[in-house]
Amino acid sequence: MWAVIGIAISCGLALWHLLITVPRLAEPTVEVVGDEILAIKPRYDSLATPARTLIVIATAAVCGFSSTLAPRWSWGAWWVWSGSVATLAAVDQATTFLPVKLWRRCVAESAVALVAGMAITGPPHLPALAGCVAVAAVSTGFFWLMWRLSSSLGYGDVRLSAGTGFLGATTGALAPHPDVFQAGMTALLASTVLGAVMAIVTTLIRRCRPSPWGSAFAYGPALWAGPWVALAISLR
Repeated sequence: MWAVIGIAISCGLALWHLLITVPRLAEPTVEVVGDEILAIKPRYDSLATPARTLIVIATAAVCGFSSTLAPRWSWGAWWVWSGSVATLAAVDQATTFLPVKLWRRCVAESAVALVAGMAITGPPHLPALAGCVAVAAVSTGFFWLMWRLSSSLGYGDVRLSAGTGFLGATTGALAPHPDVFQAGMTALLASTVLGAVMAIVTTLIRRCRPSPWGSAFAYGPALWAGPWVALAISLR
């Protein structure tokens, strides 16, 4: 039953944001991103194509089902990650932008879902919850530093990394001897490796097929995938 609920909520959130929220997002201005970027960036109201909608819904369904393998108290946050944040990552993949308005909605939904989940199923041990929050802070700090030192990351990636660290850390509560810090670091390492692979593949493809985006690519999907890798490893 919970798997069905997870699928329904994840798909509902994904559809809602892709079809309702995203088309209403304000486009970045020339003053902020420049003429060249604005000329090649797809408009937000053009993103809900049949193919992208199908991919996002299929992803939300699979992830909504898989979310029930995480700790029960965190299911709500995982469903938001499966639906709302999956849509945010899809927007990033298409535009290289992580719109702050959509990110804020994801944060609000996650907070409500997390509180509701803990109220229904019971909260985790305080040290585990505090550890998850600490990992989220460490993750944010690390990516903030990378953002400051490198032009390859946007500030939207810094915001998203908090969720990567927090959800990745929750998987550590599944182990016989819980270690949320190690689980969170696994999620961050997985995201970093996936991001590096994506950068290499993008560079190789664009050498053969030049793109107006140059070397720019979306890092958000890698950050989104990190917790899933941590979840898969925790179940071994």
